[in-house]
Amino acid sequence: MLISKQQKFMLDVLRRLGCVRKRQLTALLERAFFPEGKTAPPGFVDTLFRQLRYGNIDLRAEEDVIFLPGKRPNARLLEAIDVMLELSDARPLDYWTDEKEPVLLRFSVDGRRVSLFAVLHADSFMGADIRAPPAFGPTVRLVILLSGESIPPALPVPNTQFYALRQKDGSHRFFSRENT
Repeated sequence: MLISKQQKFMLDVLRRLGCVRKRQLTALLERAFFPEGKTAPPGFVDTLFRQLRYGNIDLRAEEDVIFLPGKRPNARLLEAIDVMLELSDARPLDYWTDEKEPVLLRFSVDGRRVSLFAVLHADSFMGADIRAPPAFGPTVRLVILLSGESIPPALPVPNTQFYALRQKDGSHRFFSRENT
C-alpha cells in the first residue's frame, strides 16, 4: 500500500507515543506540513485514519484518541503530550515515551539551545520512596504534572523542576518552587 507523507508521519507519532488525541495529532501535522498560519481542513486526521484502516493498517480509536493495537490510551500520557505541545509550540525536535515509571514522556525543544525535558506525574510519588528518585542527566528539566488536590513533591535531584497544573480551558499553568 502506498501511503502519503502525512500518513507516514502519523504512524511515526503513534509508534513513538502509543496513543494520541486527534487534536494533538492535528497540531503536530499542521506544524510539519502546513504553511505558517494555515490550519488543517476539518476532518483531516479522520481521513488519514480511515485511509490507513482501509489499507489494512491496524489502528484503534476510542472517542478522540487514536492508538496502536496492544496499547491502551493513558490519560497521564495524553496530558504529558499536551504539556510537550505547549512548551514546544507543537514543534518538538524529538519525543518518545519512557517505559520506566515514573517518567511518562521525554522530549527536546530547540531554542537558543536544545532543552531536554522529562514529564512525570506527581501521583507516581505518593507512597513511593522519593529519597531514591529516578536518575536524570544534569541538563534535563523535569515537568511534574499535578492533579488538583496533590501537593507538589520536592524531588531530591539537582535538576530544574517545574510543575504543571491543568486549567479549566485545558491549557497548563507552569510554576516552580523558590528553591528549584
